[in-house]
Amino acid sequence: MAKETTPKQGKLRSKRLGDLGELAVGIGIVLLVLFIASFFRLRIDLTSEQRYTLTPATRDLVSGLEDIMYVKVYLTGELPADLKQLERATRDVLDEMRASGGDRIEYSFVDPNASADQKTRNEVYDQLQQQGLTYSSIRIKEKGGYSERIVFPGALVTYRDKTVPVQLLRTQLRTPDADIVQKSITNVEYELASSFRQATTRQRPRIAFLEGHGELQPIEVMDITNALSAQYDVSRVRIDGRVDALSRKNEVIRYRLNDYEALVIAKPDSAFSDRDRYVIDQFVMNGGKILWCISAMDAHLDSLRTNQFSMATPLDLGVEELLFAYGVRINKDLILDQSCAPIEIYTQPYGNQRKLERFPWFFEPVLIPQSAHPIVANIDPVHTRFASSMDTIGVDSVKKTILLTSSPRSFAQRNPVRISLNMVEMDQGFERRSTPYLPMAVLLEGKFRSAYYDRLPTAIVTDKDVAYRERSPHTAQLVISDGDVIENRVDAAKGMFYMLGFDRYANAKIYGNRELILNAMNYLLDDRSLISIRSRAITLRQLDMNRVEVERRKWQVINLAVPLLISLVLGLAYQQHRRRSNLPPKAKRA
Repeated sequence: MAKETTPKQGKLRSKRLGDLGELAVGIGIVLLVLFIASFFRLRIDLTSEQRYTLTPATRDLVSGLEDIMYVKVYLTGELPADLKQLERATRDVLDEMRASGGDRIEYSFVDPNASADQKTRNEVYDQLQQQGLTYSSIRIKEKGGYSERIVFPGALVTYRDKTVPVQLLRTQLRTPDADIVQKSITNVEYELASSFRQATTRQRPRIAFLEGHGELQPIEVMDITNALSAQYDVSRVRIDGRVDALSRKNEVIRYRLNDYEALVIAKPDSAFSDRDRYVIDQFVMNGGKILWCISAMDAHLDSLRTNQFSMATPLDLGVEELLFAYGVRINKDLILDQSCAPIEIYTQPYGNQRKLERFPWFFEPVLIPQSAHPIVANIDPVHTRFASSMDTIGVDSVKKTILLTSSPRSFAQRNPVRISLNMVEMDQGFERRSTPYLPMAVLLEGKFRSAYYDRLPTAIVTDKDVAYRERSPHTAQLVISDGDVIENRVDAAKGMFYMLGFDRYANAKIYGNRELILNAMNYLLDDRSLISIRSRAITLRQLDMNRVEVERRKWQVINLAVPLLISLVLGLAYQQHRRRSNLPPKAKRA
């Protein structure tokens, strides 16, 4: 005999069917929304500094790729926490690049220590070093103590038939510290974007370091040479009075063609001949760019080391008339600045020991960039040594932009200047006689007129082989009144050099000289996109380790207890809601 369904049971069944229907409709709506959303890309960066958003220059670079760019990253596996952060940052940037470049960006992460066989690992290490990657040695804490591990914090970028090595961790130390890793995280986008440009560029701009006038030796500019070589073809050149040293004559066009796009003149100490000056002048007139790093005074450091004092005298380089014609003059003086680097000097003996103390050395100004110009934006302070002040000259067709100045408490001492180590203990009177913000780096942009205008015989001016040019097309030059700004520290005993901006007292790179020169060359050679990427500032928020140690137990309890309490409260609320939902209408009203 069939069991009759009561009205109450029918209502419960229809309510249950209605709930199931609502659930089915809800699931269907969610699936439909997910299906529609699969055709759209929506990425929202909620960080204040837009950490996970590519710069427009990088987006344009990856979206304009014509073929597949394959990135093989060797930073993965068993790594300490800070290198894991660098790995995650690299993944994030590559994901953003893939979002902009689509299927043309491919990448993989490979652990060079994956093999259990030591011989196989050594073969992988050798192969990676041959391809241009540098290893780092790190210590990993284990149960029995510490073990050494070799890691390759870099990648290989391949585009068509060209492979470019990328060093994601920039350091000269085999064992990196946390601060270097954090700085490397901010530069991941720049390193990858720069390697993409190298891989896709067929003909790179050419830069020449001038020599033959006592300029810095190759090892003294080796760090910046290596850094520039990643983007440009870098070589050294001597003029020796040859008209064709920097340019060549083409029969098709009227004027000469430069063999280089840019020239670097790094701290000459002897005079330029008139023929050499003419060749440099015509290099500018034909559109060449020049980075001048000029010391106007000779500090005679040998006398300073032996006698504790010296007399700085002016250098007669002969390029003063060129610079004057282009719109700037380097004065024959030395700047003393209260914002300066330190020097260590032996003072009065303490017992039987000589005491080594550190003092501010006013002849080594540390320049804090104030300008928003892309060459100096967001770079660290720049270290100079025995630098001079500069004046700008009124040249209508040339725009002058002052990029670096001394601090508000600084002044210039005119030639001759007595340099004494005893000055560190003397009151220099910066409060009374300061001349604030003395120019020390000036950018010149525009159409320059030749320094030999109205000075050459008519026969030379009209000679087709000489191809004299009176005015330049639009070009640019950067003049820095210090030759040491581009010089890296050299350890002659070990035959090695340090990174430009390295401070021997801090035993680390703390100055922005390297970035200044790189930005300057990028700007002069119209690589503005690289400047925009490098000058990007990302705030890295590190934990306060002292607070972590003190408040560790409190936050552990909060992290464990609070989620449980929230779940319990929500569960009780849900049970109460269900109980009230199943009550008859009269009971609910009661």
